[in-house]
Amino acid sequence: MLMKKILLLLTFICVSITCIANDYELLVNEVDTYIQRIAPTSKLEGKVVVDMCLKYDIDIIFVLAQGQAESHFGTAGTARKTNSVFNVGAYNGHSASKQISNGFGFKHPNDSIEPYILLLIDYYLVDKTTNDLLYNYVNIYNMRYASNLAYEKFLRSIYNTINKKTNINYYQNKLCHCI
Repeated sequence: MLMKKILLLLTFICVSITCIANDYELLVNEVDTYIQRIAPTSKLEGKVVVDMCLKYDIDIIFVLAQGQAESHFGTAGTARKTNSVFNVGAYNGHSASKQISNGFGFKHPNDSIEPYILLLIDYYLVDKTTNDLLYNYVNIYNMRYASNLAYEKFLRSIYNTINKKTNINYYQNKLCHCI
């Protein structure tokens, strides 16, 4: 009887692990597919985006929306030279060389994800959610992330489009409830 219960428990665990692994792969595929559809030449990898967002419990769609808004996932503007997908340090018209000298240049676009997320956590998400930022994107010092006064509206539009056209939110929520 005990052996039967142990076998049932092990079977349940194996099935659960398989489901989590499948959902993870589906999530990574959704993110990769979206990035490639928007910016076919982007070197940004969905797996790294997913891993960093899961590690820090950050909304993947929010990160994608901002990466798309700021640099088309590293393919436009100064990000082509800095590999800073989120254009951190690009305020007030700073050139790519100024961004790099200020520590915002990366060898690969993937390398810019974690510093960006840590910036969000340390300065923007202290007492807010990513949803709050979609309406008022200011840091703990009440300074805006972007000088464009319509930035939040633009970001919300991209966010809503990603949410409607992908299953990213579905898989992220499913994984977060399992892990």
